[in-house]
Amino acid sequence: MSEDGYLSFLMGLAPARPQTYLHHKLHSDIAAASATNDNTTDYNALDVYEISAVPAYTLQGLWWVLWLVCLEYVALWWQGAPLPCLHDNVMSMVHGVLYEITKVLVRGTEYGAYTWLWQNYAFLPPMGDSFLAVVALVTLVDLGYYWFHRASHEIMLLWAIHQVHHSSQDLTVSVGMRHSPLQRSFAWVFYLPLALLGVPPSLMLAHAQFNLLFQCWLHTEAVPSLGPLEYVFNTPNHHRVHHGSNKYCLDKNYGGVFIFWDHLFGTFEAPDKEQKIVYGILIQPEFFNPISHQFHYFKSVVKKMRSMDSWRNSFVALIKGPSWQPGAPWTGWDKDKLDVRYPREYMKATATTTTHTYVILHFLATLMLTCRLAAHAGDHQAAVLLYSGSVVAALTSAGMLYNQTWYTPALEVARCVGGLVLCLLVTPPPAAASLLPLLTALYALSIMLWTFKPSLVLCDRPASATPQPADTQQQKSHFE
Repeated sequence: MSEDGYLSFLMGLAPARPQTYLHHKLHSDIAAASATNDNTTDYNALDVYEISAVPAYTLQGLWWVLWLVCLEYVALWWQGAPLPCLHDNVMSMVHGVLYEITKVLVRGTEYGAYTWLWQNYAFLPPMGDSFLAVVALVTLVDLGYYWFHRASHEIMLLWAIHQVHHSSQDLTVSVGMRHSPLQRSFAWVFYLPLALLGVPPSLMLAHAQFNLLFQCWLHTEAVPSLGPLEYVFNTPNHHRVHHGSNKYCLDKNYGGVFIFWDHLFGTFEAPDKEQKIVYGILIQPEFFNPISHQFHYFKSVVKKMRSMDSWRNSFVALIKGPSWQPGAPWTGWDKDKLDVRYPREYMKATATTTTHTYVILHFLATLMLTCRLAAHAGDHQAAVLLYSGSVVAALTSAGMLYNQTWYTPALEVARCVGGLVLCLLVTPPPAAASLLPLLTALYALSIMLWTFKPSLVLCDRPASATPQPADTQQQKSHFE
């Protein structure tokens, strides 16, 4: 199925208007990315040489997620339900931008193996542009996602990476963008069969992004059961179970768009109306630094390997489930897993209204900068690298501000000084040039704030937490 034919098919579902905004924008995005000079696009050349030119739909979707977060707050307020903590939403979006800024740097090179397989070993012809062909493509991509997602939970080494997505203690739409950049090291493997089936790289990459964007709305408590739709599609009702730390929720409901994969492969679990679902991971991290979140679980991996009585079991511990022990099934015995129940300790940020405002302003600046860098990441590579580094520093700083350690002010001053020097000495890529005055002013004002009135951002009161029941205070010998 060619991308041109696929887009034409999509627009054919609506009244025939070849100059509609969506049709024009999708074509112009791909044409601009492929750098053609005659306003036409060679889709075969795009698939072979320009897979990195596929628009970053997930990055564009971050702005829509921001609006969905606001809508979710309104919906929960209207329902009289508890509102999610602001810092948790902010940190989920921080992880989302961190995930996207690494994509700017690698430019899709992780899909090189897919392109090679598609070029040399695809044994099926293009599927065509029919309705059934599109449905088949959506279904096949979701099947690849199911096995990627399942492996991310049931292989300890991969869970050490994927746990970032589950570390939020609220379930909000922003959690749908909370991913680890390290997933890029293995996610592509699960889509390789599509290359053998003849799916062009550009279509696979676009649909993998659409699959991810679809799942954002699944991460919410604002949407109730959707009745008969839940027999076919994944819904918030199903996905709340997947994100639960309750024992019955573990290793369940892996589907992305469709839930029938879980029925087919035996991983489906309906919500238990007698238990309130507790979100987060079994051993919840006690910090907000997003970089630390990416790597902290590897300590548990090493600890578990060292606890084994043989080299063989140490290796098996890496590739089986986090709760596996010698003699147990792949994902461990349920009786040995922690039984997390409500209420559970909730780690709240040490922050004031000014702290939240400061963090959000710097976050929005980094999000805008990331979007501009993504537009022409192949140009001015040194400048892209330097400005990407400033984005990572700002995202890390957001988490550290919520922890507010004794060295937080010094690090924040150093970051803002470094950002200001960068703006004054290094010209950003053309797409980001219009942001230079904004970034310069933001860094300068931040330095003044930290120099003359740091108490506006800092908070002396300790973070509050709800009591943790005794059953989750037991010896933490499990590694979920």
